[in-house]
Amino acid sequence: MNNIYQRINEVRKAIGYVQKDKDVGFGKSSYRAVTHDAVTGMVRAALIQHGVVIVPSVVTSEFHQAELVTTIGDDGKERTAHAKQRLYEATFQIEFVNMDEPTDRIVTQQTAHALDNGDKAPGKAMSYATKYAILKLFNIETGEDEESRYQQDEFDIVGAVDYILASTSIAELKMRYSQRYKLAEDAKSKDAMKAIIVAKDKAKKAIETEMAGQA
Repeated sequence: MNNIYQRINEVRKAIGYVQKDKDVGFGKSSYRAVTHDAVTGMVRAALIQHGVVIVPSVVTSEFHQAELVTTIGDDGKERTAHAKQRLYEATFQIEFVNMDEPTDRIVTQQTAHALDNGDKAPGKAMSYATKYAILKLFNIETGEDEESRYQQDEFDIVGAVDYILASTSIAELKMRYSQRYKLAEDAKSKDAMKAIIVAKDKAKKAIETEMAGQA
């Protein structure tokens, strides 16, 4: 009877390159991505054939408090409200189990983030973590460079920029910029990081101009 490592190797032999199956973003920022369903569909038959069961579970999780965002309406009045989306951050344990000897297993951990204005963020994050655990363990080629970008549909770039531009002081700007840039950096979204830097410089110039006018 094969152990879990031998079974993993048999699954590797049975699968190959997974095709990108989803268009994400728009315009110059659009790209093709590999979804959780595509990866699962590719490996499912081989997992069943070789008796490997995937068991995901939550290790730690946190829903970050929605930020207060101040905007200026067409009438010139400031309005403060909670951001529409909240960030969910979790670490998942993804176990690959020998179904004939359940104590024989490979255990990995993946950290994932998701933004959502409803109740879908935990599911998004678990799907993301499970997908990448499968891709890495089975050495599946996708042709995508996850080192250079994140699933941009899960990062609210517009909201981050608006939040920074609403800063009313240099101290507040530093705090807001630091928060949003860290999130974009963790999400590996280069487009978001660039947009946040541009917004920070624009907000800084506006605040300094206003302060000079008051002097």
